[in-house]
Amino acid sequence: MKSSLAVIISLLMVPVLFAQQKNKQPVGWWKFDDLRIERKEVKMVRGETFLPKEVFGYVKNSIDNVESDVNGKFFKSVKGVKGNAILLDGNTAYVVVDEDNVPRVTGDFSVEAWIAMGAYPNNVCPIIDNQRDPAEGYYNGYFFGLDALGRLILRIATKGRDESLVGKETIPLTTWTHIAATYSTKNGMNIYVNGKLAGSMKPHNKFTPSQERVDILIGKSRGPQRPYGTIRPYGTKPVDMFYDGLIDEIKIYDTELSNREIKKSYSSVSSDVKPELPDRTMPTGPLTTGYFGAINTTLDYYEAYDALWHVDKGADVVVRFDESPCEFVFWRGANYQAHLVTEKGFWFNNGFNEGWNEHGSCEPMSDKQARHSYVKVLENNDARVVVQWRYALVDNWYKFAFYDPSTDRGDWTNETYYIYPDMVAVREDVLLSNAPRAEHEWQESMVVPGPGQSPTDLLEYAALTLGNMKGEFHTYSWEKKTPPHLPPDPSNPNIQLVNMKSKYKPFSILRPEDNPSIDVYSGEIRRDVSVFPWWNHWPVAQKPTDGRYAMFADRPSHSSLSHWFWDAYKETDRSMTKLMLTGFTELSAEELLPLARSWIKPASIKLADASVGDARYDQSERAFIIDLKKEVDELNIELLGSSESPIINPAFVVNGWGESGVQMLLGGNEVKKGKNFRVGHRHRLESTDLVTWLKYKSEDKASISLRKAE
Repeated sequence: MKSSLAVIISLLMVPVLFAQQKNKQPVGWWKFDDLRIERKEVKMVRGETFLPKEVFGYVKNSIDNVESDVNGKFFKSVKGVKGNAILLDGNTAYVVVDEDNVPRVTGDFSVEAWIAMGAYPNNVCPIIDNQRDPAEGYYNGYFFGLDALGRLILRIATKGRDESLVGKETIPLTTWTHIAATYSTKNGMNIYVNGKLAGSMKPHNKFTPSQERVDILIGKSRGPQRPYGTIRPYGTKPVDMFYDGLIDEIKIYDTELSNREIKKSYSSVSSDVKPELPDRTMPTGPLTTGYFGAINTTLDYYEAYDALWHVDKGADVVVRFDESPCEFVFWRGANYQAHLVTEKGFWFNNGFNEGWNEHGSCEPMSDKQARHSYVKVLENNDARVVVQWRYALVDNWYKFAFYDPSTDRGDWTNETYYIYPDMVAVREDVLLSNAPRAEHEWQESMVVPGPGQSPTDLLEYAALTLGNMKGEFHTYSWEKKTPPHLPPDPSNPNIQLVNMKSKYKPFSILRPEDNPSIDVYSGEIRRDVSVFPWWNHWPVAQKPTDGRYAMFADRPSHSSLSHWFWDAYKETDRSMTKLMLTGFTELSAEELLPLARSWIKPASIKLADASVGDARYDQSERAFIIDLKKEVDELNIELLGSSESPIINPAFVVNGWGESGVQMLLGGNEVKKGKNFRVGHRHRLESTDLVTWLKYKSEDKASISLRKAE
């Protein structure tokens, strides 16, 4: 009897089970297999001011075959976990499902998708958002997306409030991950990662579905937000957040899926497919020995980012060396700031001029689009390269520091780099200002980790060695604690070596007569995240912010070690000039002392025939300058070197030499042109000048002859 009753009950349950199974078909399903691109010529007449658009993207809801718009500067169809997926650029691209075509949920609901992120969003960003903006005074609809820590968020509107469930785990980058969320009056809110329950909660009240006039946003926030981790809100604009990466197989259900059904959905698709996310290595030259010189080029980062820039040929400058694989890189994504890039691709810079206004810092970092920052090659020959970086001191609203309304102008800077084959350069920093003697910051020792790198990947814990002209040196470590803000040893430092985890290391040297002092960057440190300070509001980032903490190595970032402070080399009413010797070295900090002496207290120069011209040493060029008074066929030069004034790789600039070549004799012996003796010409309106560089070290007198040659 019991057996017969069980059979009858089972038969009666078949239609019910069939109905449940039927009801659990999605009401919305974006497979992204059929991204359609349409190109239309803009019909625009002179005087119209609308935003022109010529490329239109569309994706289809497979349930009703209705297409929705894909917006943004860059999006792309790539291989997905099943068929194709859509790649969104993280800066501009998103999908909008028009309010008239939104699959409505009436109560219990579920959403699921496959994602593979290139970087975490800067703040809360949806995968699927069908929630009315609470700022409008309404609470209805749902949101399923991510926060800046890579955690899932399910948010629903209930009775006059929003209720949120946040997952505990961080979704990995560059990996296909299945995500799902469910709500029911019985089981509350649940989120799943790769088929496993990753969070649950009971809301206080029943879910209020979205009403009419609420579209669905995929990959874009409904309203502007400041980035999570903002340090200075007054210097940061609220902006829209965008999803950076791949999305595939979005499904919406007007019912709750069970744990078993979600696990089955996850396991039905292979997630072993490698996401087609582009490599994001910071762009450089080949980092091999080549020929010494500056190259105008356009450095590619990755396709989605590069699409933001309306540039063509020669947008960037790379200076290569023929005896080392290091480079000076001036790249638009870092505002053309002069970067010393080691053989391992590790980036370092000496910062820039910085002023301030009511929005905080005015600096090239704030010029996210490089509107006011550019680079040009002033001189490029076998003896030396001269590159100038010009930038404006602006805030995130593009307002200038020390702005003068009567002239409609503010602060600018020209940084000119005189770069020689030994990888040593003079940084001539000229501040052009309405108030050049007002407070400015002139230097900051920064490393720039790329995606996948943190500061400790680039820096030794014992990151900084300081020295002075007495030969006293001290190394400071961040391993146990941050060094003192004002490092006590040695006294009167003017030499700094940054101990990067590379063969070649960046250094800086200042003139003692400029009264240099130094501090350690001891603020904004979170030792639970990084022993070094760590931010990612620059470089590359397009969000206008004056400071944002880095939590992950998901995007290019920067970390600062110290600031140099020193007096001016030269001043006028509208400018101030400061000098620094910088470059790469294999030497220890102590071994840099002779180089420092050769620049700070150079060997004296004397011409055998004083009537032919005037000779002097110019620290701003790291060169001996000879101004000819008359045409000569030969110059005889004497350098008086000593242990306190050593001769190290001297350069000679002979103004008015002409187009003739040159033969060099050192101590009466000819030095053949090549890597030890390099020759170039500088063409000016008033003259053609000779530039030579000699690979030579001495603490004695040196006799040098320069003879005209074919």
